Amino acid sequence: MPPLKLKELGTQLKEFWGKLSKKQKILLLSGSIGLTLALIITIFLMTRTEWGLLYSGLEPDVSGEIVQYLKSHKIPYKVTQDGSIYVPEERVPEVRMEIASKGFIGGNGPGFELFDKEKLGLTEFQEKVNYQRALEGELARTIKGIRGVKFVRVHIVLPKESVFISEEQPAKASVLIAMKPGYTLTKEQVKGIVNLVSGAVPGLKPSNVTIIDAKTGKKLEFLENEEPQNITTAQLILKRRLESNLKEKIEEMLGKALGKDKVIAQVSVELSFDKEKIMQESYDPESTAVVSEEIEQEKKYQGTKGPEGIAGVKGALAEKFEATGGTKTKGQVSTRNHIIRNYEVSKMIKNLEISPGQIKKISVAVLVDKDVIPANDTEKITWIEDLVKGAIGYNPDRGDEVEVEAISFVKPRMPKPGIMDYVAKFYKPILAFLVIVLFFLFVVRPILKNVLAPAPAPVEEAAVEEAPPVEEAEEEEKEVLPQEIAIGIIQSQPEKAAMLVKKWLMEESLEERKKALAEAG
Repeated sequence: MPPLKLKELGTQLKEFWGKLSKKQKILLLSGSIGLTLALIITIFLMTRTEWGLLYSGLEPDVSGEIVQYLKSHKIPYKVTQDGSIYVPEERVPEVRMEIASKGFIGGNGPGFELFDKEKLGLTEFQEKVNYQRALEGELARTIKGIRGVKFVRVHIVLPKESVFISEEQPAKASVLIAMKPGYTLTKEQVKGIVNLVSGAVPGLKPSNVTIIDAKTGKKLEFLENEEPQNITTAQLILKRRLESNLKEKIEEMLGKALGKDKVIAQVSVELSFDKEKIMQESYDPESTAVVSEEIEQEKKYQGTKGPEGIAGVKGALAEKFEATGGTKTKGQVSTRNHIIRNYEVSKMIKNLEISPGQIKKISVAVLVDKDVIPANDTEKITWIEDLVKGAIGYNPDRGDEVEVEAISFVKPRMPKPGIMDYVAKFYKPILAFLVIVLFFLFVVRPILKNVLAPAPAPVEEAAVEEAPPVEEAEEEEKEVLPQEIAIGIIQSQPEKAAMLVKKWLMEESLEERKKALAEAG
């Protein structure tokens, strides 16, 4: 390819421009301008930056730190009059994570990453200060993990160590918390924060931790031995939790059997929160038992003695001998038995203590889509009712109720995407394509049509020569044709021409030569 010469190109452009008419010049200029504008609009629409909100409502010093960070990392940004910071929409999550890792938001301060880089020449005081800053930052980050906390600042006072116990000072801490709109700290959360801070700092007692609400400036307190005065909220939570568990159990069971979204269940539970103590004492008259038994037996002897014996020692020995020898005295013997038995009836004593939260009654209502139950299929409805009763622990003595109804569910209409939805999604390429097509049809096409149209041929004023007679032309054609054919054959096919000459030499008449020439042609 020969090198392009600018001088020749300029000359050719001048010649081309000079050949154009005034109308063609106007069309060419307007078409060039329109094409340039179309390209500019297309490039602008395709490369336009969509801004996404990064942060808003920040303090000026925090916003300044974020802007400096964006500048240093060459991240495009835009700041509005209300202080909101915008970055390219596709980079919003990435930039937020980067800024959060740097600790710009929330005023938490640095954590233990202060010790990631070793610094030589630090004094003991500087090391203690860095440790205190790191501890405050880590505590603030941990507290900010509580839902609803917007801003946290922790201050810790660590006393100097002393060899004298009487001179030791207790450690103290203060926590400033700002909550997001609609959020408040409960007493349990305040207690948790106090225990968290006191447990992270050596020698810090919970009583020396102060928590301040940034909005009201008041101290948030909790009572160590506080007893709940009103447990209505806890009762309501327990009731709803029990109802929700039963509802999910029923819908999950029937949903797997009948199909998803074919069953709707509602459960109502009545609970008794009364604390009762019952003592039950029962007797069984048919069953008796011996409690105690007393037996008394008495014998009496009545009779006369014989004549008296020898006086003195011999007489005494003789009486003794008669007694040991079994000699019976004459008379009567009487025996009396006295028995006392104490009986008691069988008795049973029960002490029952009923805790709060007992179920008094369960009511269940179940709606089933009529599409999954044939018409008037009472057996299937009864089957569903039995399943529900088994799932909830149905107790007829308690008065439980279960109702099952089959109705036709309303099918939600899924909106079909319209033309405007597709236009809103693809309007940029569609708009660019339409601009290019319209520009080509109404600008480029007329220009090309006018520029490339062939110029009309000039009319010659010279007189047209009369055509020779037809007979003379035919004769001239007949006379010239063999020569022209021969010359054409010689130029295009020399081998065939040589064979034709040889054939001519062998022919005798002129007609045969013409015939051979015609066959060769």
